[in-house]
Amino acid sequence: MKLYHNAKFYSMVIEGDYFSAVLVENGLIKECFSKKPQLLNVEEIDLDGATIFPGFTDSHTHSFEGGLYSLGANLNSATSISEVLELIATSPLVGNYKFAFSLDENQLKERRFPTKDELDKVCPNNPLLVRRVDGHSCVINSKALEIINFGEKLSTDFNGFLNREKNDIAAHTFHNTLTDDAIISSYMAANKIALKSGITTVHTMIGDAQYNYNHFPLIQSNLDKFDIDFILYPQILDVKKAIEVGSKRVGGCILADGSFGSHTAALTQPYSDQPDNSGALYQSDEFWNNFVLDAHQNDLQVGVHCIGDKAIEQIVNAFVHAQKKEFKNLKHQIIHNELMSDSSLELMKKYKISAVMQPMFDKLWGGENGFYSKVIGVDRALKMNRLKTIYDSGVLLAGSSDWYITTLDILEQLQAAISMTNKAEQLSVHEALTIYTKNSALLSNSNNGTIQNGKIADFTLLENDPFVTKSFLNNRVVAVVKRGTLINV
Repeated sequence: MKLYHNAKFYSMVIEGDYFSAVLVENGLIKECFSKKPQLLNVEEIDLDGATIFPGFTDSHTHSFEGGLYSLGANLNSATSISEVLELIATSPLVGNYKFAFSLDENQLKERRFPTKDELDKVCPNNPLLVRRVDGHSCVINSKALEIINFGEKLSTDFNGFLNREKNDIAAHTFHNTLTDDAIISSYMAANKIALKSGITTVHTMIGDAQYNYNHFPLIQSNLDKFDIDFILYPQILDVKKAIEVGSKRVGGCILADGSFGSHTAALTQPYSDQPDNSGALYQSDEFWNNFVLDAHQNDLQVGVHCIGDKAIEQIVNAFVHAQKKEFKNLKHQIIHNELMSDSSLELMKKYKISAVMQPMFDKLWGGENGFYSKVIGVDRALKMNRLKTIYDSGVLLAGSSDWYITTLDILEQLQAAISMTNKAEQLSVHEALTIYTKNSALLSNSNNGTIQNGKIADFTLLENDPFVTKSFLNNRVVAVVKRGTLINV
């Protein structure tokens, strides 16, 4: 047995409730103490006054891509085409490929994507994939064209830019032709980044969002190699396959619509900057009703990517349709849930539909002068990402990053949640912590998320107490405890 002591262990059961010592046996919490007990035959571990929370969970990531792309070029700070090209030129190969990610053409002084010809100059000999920040479009070089089968001939003036189906085909071609060793290495990189970020459990999506779950069985059979827990989602539209691999869930970023960056999020009213465009629903009501009902009847939790209010409404109605057939508390997920109407929220509450959201979206694109306001107008932009409204409604709200789209850094995510640009939607420190601990555990029916007797001994150790500082800034992750084992990060 191990006695962890000299720390403040916040239980996250009741706000402000904490212990001074915790006894761990076989990876589980055996007992919690208000002061250090005198015990025989235990290993005492002094935590040097750290502030401790249940191990943080990120409830929606693309960890394969995040780990893989972390081995390539990060373009999130690039401000010009020349800077993008320099970062790509100096990035290492991953196998025979080059990868770059988090490109935002709107922050480049040229306000455009690099062209195929420009990419060829810095990467002439290897296939190159450059992903936009939202993942819904990309740019490729000439060598990439040699390995991708689009099923049709591209135009003679093709400049390297791809979106929608062709973006997916390009990305999946790169991903699906990696070796098993390269795939495992990508998850190892994700594991390392998560630990450094103070995250002990990660929900991750695996599959092409159609009918191929790609390397799902490979990772499923190698879960014991990782320090953290990966909760796997077969990101497919095939319920039978999800059942065959023994999954308790299906979906993830299976797309009801697209994104604001690509003007493909499905809206009930047109885009402000494109008055003739309201985005697009990617499937019919009948399709989603049948898919969700099939999964629901087989006791699978369903998660669907929904950005615009029209897409959210469509998928909420599909969940309601299934619940009316047979009510089950499977906690089906509206993932992203960015522009949600009051009527959708009422249905989510009534029919036990959960929201998996990303506070970092608001930090990156929110506010009166932010990207959301430019594409849908200030009034609608201020009604985006309604964290506090959803939390107070009683709908289960779980926090996540959508990594690789935004950072996996838990302190940045938590700070974003308490600093929403619409002050009415700011969470308190306790509420922000709850959506990354207790609520995320409830989402997956996991035996963690709180510090209580019988729970898995997963802890995250912080240097400073955010309940005292009222902030997550100027703080750092000191270490994590995973199933009772201390891991310095």
